[in-house]
Amino acid sequence: MFIAEVIESVELLLPDSTRKRVTGSDMRFGYDTSRLHGSGEIALSATLHLQPTDRSALDQVLQENLGWRGARHPWLELHPSAGSIFKKIEGIGAGRLIDQCGLKGFGIGGAQVSHLHANIIVNRGDASAADVRALIVHMQARVYERFGQQLEPEIGFVGDF
Repeated sequence: MFIAEVIESVELLLPDSTRKRVTGSDMRFGYDTSRLHGSGEIALSATLHLQPTDRSALDQVLQENLGWRGARHPWLELHPSAGSIFKKIEGIGAGRLIDQCGLKGFGIGGAQVSHLHANIIVNRGDASAADVRALIVHMQARVYERFGQQLEPEIGFVGDF
């Protein structure tokens, strides 16, 4: 289910520190995008409209999803991460380019490119924001040098690095 199908409203914190409640359609959800991208707004809460369904059917979907994710992504309990770092490159895949640069397992400080999915940076336990940022810059440079492709982060950066 796509999030736009269940969001009724969202309470936002605006850049001027005021709050505003908007409708789900006002959020302009798309693949890897919403009104939050680049607006400086922060979602504080959301009201969802969900339909009751059979618990066993939900459990089955949950197990299937966890199985798929567990085979392809690092387990968050063991390797915390922020999920995918770079936006999708249509027809190529950012993770595939990073992998072809031999960067799986490469690290800077406590930040490391996941052995399971090259578009995920994991925290080996003591990663700083500066470690993660430096690793992102390194990944971008290596992919650009080898393939001429610019990796665009899909995560936001807050503060100084």
